[in-house]
This record gives sequence, structure tokens and C-alpha cells, in this order.
Amino acid sequence: MPTQYWISTETAGGPIIGPASNATNVPLDTAIVIDQMRPFFVGELQLLPEAPIARRVDEYHGLASRAAIFYFSEPLKPATTYNATIFLKSTSISWNFTTTAEPYYPRYEALPSGLGIFVAVTISAVVTSVVGLTVWKKKQR
Repeated sequence: MPTQYWISTETAGGPIIGPASNATNVPLDTAIVIDQMRPFFVGELQLLPEAPIARRVDEYHGLASRAAIFYFSEPLKPATTYNATIFLKSTSISWNFTTTAEPYYPRYEALPSGLGIFVAVTISAVVTSVVGLTVWKKKQR
């Protein structure tokens, strides 16, 4: 997700947009976020140079705000200035941002899920019970 945002003044109640206009060192795995109050008419996103958009997700935040998030199917190009244009009903808003020169290294995190912890605790309890029962039975003989 973007680390910097800006508020466009081209429409009333201007949308909050990320990455910010003229932002630099934007991560290569960023997304484009358009957050505005209702009514919400976010249309097409154009990016030059082009970058393939994998999907768009519309999220509601409370009763009056909604965000459109555009995710790319591959990282953006390093050290590249992108010119973005978003269409809001009959208005277009344009801005630019520059990506970081650092190469893209995907991050993978392997954290145990809630289910994984539950399974580990259950297995541990069963093994402890079986071992304890076996020892107890041997003492009873």
C-alpha cells in the first residue's frame, strides 16, 4: 500500500489519493488507492508507462467513505516516473509519482495461523496425556 497520500482539490470533497502526487521512492509493489466520500464514481485508471492491473477492490470505510484499490499483477519498474489519471464520473485527476531504484525482492512471512497453533497445542496435549497414562499404568503394575 502507498506510504504517502494527497488530497485532490479538483473535485468538491476531493478524494484522498495514494501514492501522493510527486512522491518519490514509492515501493515497487505499491497499489493505487482512491478514497472519497460518497457518491462514489471511480472509473478507469490509466498509468503511463503502462502497468498491468490484476484487480480492483472497492472497500467501504464507515458510513460515508469508500476506497477503490488498484493492484498490479507485477511489480512496477524501478526508478520510473509514472503518470496516473483516474476518472471520477465526469472529472479526471492526474498526478505522477516515482518508484524506488531498489530492486524488488518479494517478502514471504511464515507465521503460524490460529489454526496452526490450535493443532500444535492439541497434538502436544494428546502426546503428553498418552505418555503420562503409559507411565502411570507401568507404576500401577
